[in-house]
Amino acid sequence: MKVALFDFDRTIYKYETYSLLMRFLQNHDVYGKRYKKFMRRLMPIYLLYKMKMTPEKTMRKKAMEIYLKTFEGASEAELRSYFREMAEEMSGDFNQEVIDRLNWHHEQGHRVLVISGAFDIMLEEVLRDLPIDAKLGTEVPLANGMLTKVTELSHVHERQKIVRIEDNLKEVDVDWEASYAYGDSIYDIDVLGLVGNPVAVQPDADLKAYAKEQGWEIITA
Repeated sequence: MKVALFDFDRTIYKYETYSLLMRFLQNHDVYGKRYKKFMRRLMPIYLLYKMKMTPEKTMRKKAMEIYLKTFEGASEAELRSYFREMAEEMSGDFNQEVIDRLNWHHEQGHRVLVISGAFDIMLEEVLRDLPIDAKLGTEVPLANGMLTKVTELSHVHERQKIVRIEDNLKEVDVDWEASYAYGDSIYDIDVLGLVGNPVAVQPDADLKAYAKEQGWEIITA
């Protein structure tokens, strides 16, 4: 079995998701009134990051937890409705070349996985019309159809992506050398290194330099 692994931010979707998450919350008819409280919670960890007193991956993880806390008390149905609304706003900003690749992999019978730090519910709603076999994102804690108290999320980032991929494919005989992976960041280097056909999409400076050195394909649009 050949697989095709896709990142989401700046790969399938052209931009960083978190900026959209904040803007969408701020302007939302129902949840917008919670935006100021969200920002008060976010600013301390963000300032520590800007002052280089906490690493980026820690800041990103905490930011995801703080964002989800905004919805404590909401049902799964309400969360899905919220992200479905967001999907409509995102649909015009997909990277069409990457979408075409994703559809081609599906047509070839490859197992298509999206692996991302984005919330799993968001990925499920935003990508529900695409032929994807598994959407592996940061799990939103749910119980009995409700969002549970948000304490600490298992943020899908760097090596955690490998863990989730291996867990999903543990019963699949994968031809890794003939498989593909698409990512935008140097943080995706472990995932890209799994396969024989890595593709850097809108790569950051570090990944772009490494991809050129290794002779990897680069998609810039």
